[in-house]
Amino acid sequence: MTADRKPSPVDAAAPARNRPASQMASFAAVGLMGYVVDSAITYAGAKYLGLSPELARPPGFIVATIVNFALNRAITFRHAGAPVMRAFLRYWLVASAGLAINFAVYSACVVLAPRFGIAVTPPILPLFVAAGVAVSTIATFVGFRFFVFRP
Repeated sequence: MTADRKPSPVDAAAPARNRPASQMASFAAVGLMGYVVDSAITYAGAKYLGLSPELARPPGFIVATIVNFALNRAITFRHAGAPVMRAFLRYWLVASAGLAINFAVYSACVVLAPRFGIAVTPPILPLFVAAGVAVSTIATFVGFRFFVFRP
């Protein structure tokens, strides 16, 4: 931008798109999409394929991670400029750490639910997925913002 040119509204808005609060809102929306994909596949695997709750979960996670990478790269971190392959490999690394946290919480719910009188049935599994997502969201956001999508 030259000294005699006024900043455009687009120029002025650019820093706002990179602020954590703005990115967190996009990240949450993308995460909601991932949750829907993950829990739907988990539910279908348990209900229609007869998979155990533990085996029904990985296919949902894999598909949701691919969907979330594409959406986060296109929306949440679109101005980051990280090379696609490097970002994708780093995304899987951070997502795998998030999965470990997420799956530990999910599995704890599966194990502990009967102790609280809650039957572990396919309809309850999306709630357990949500619990895992809630705990792992902050860790993955920080990893994606400062490690995956940095140039």
